[in-house]
Amino acid sequence: MNEQTETVTELTHEMGGVWLVTTQGSQHVWDMDAMTYKRIPGAESLAGAFLGDGEAHRIYAVKRYPVVGYGFYVLFDHPLDPCGSTMFNQSSEVVRIERIG
Repeated sequence: MNEQTETVTELTHEMGGVWLVTTQGSQHVWDMDAMTYKRIPGAESLAGAFLGDGEAHRIYAVKRYPVVGYGFYVLFDHPLDPCGSTMFNQSSEVVRIERIG
């Protein structure tokens, strides 16, 4: 692991940059500048695959930002209806948050 990697214990709406949020079974890319969210399920993901995995989606609202030790709750544009519907992800426990951009 790169010792220069910036890690934090939580994301907030005031933060900028691109962050990799690792949960118990997946990784999630939060681009706080573009306000997009991308889920990358891992082999240990208990939830399995979701529609739109691996694609960045515009964040519609955040009910609970990522905090180490807790899950997050994000609403984002539906991949098949980005101008009309939303989807959500309620994550498993966050284990790490690191800046990737």
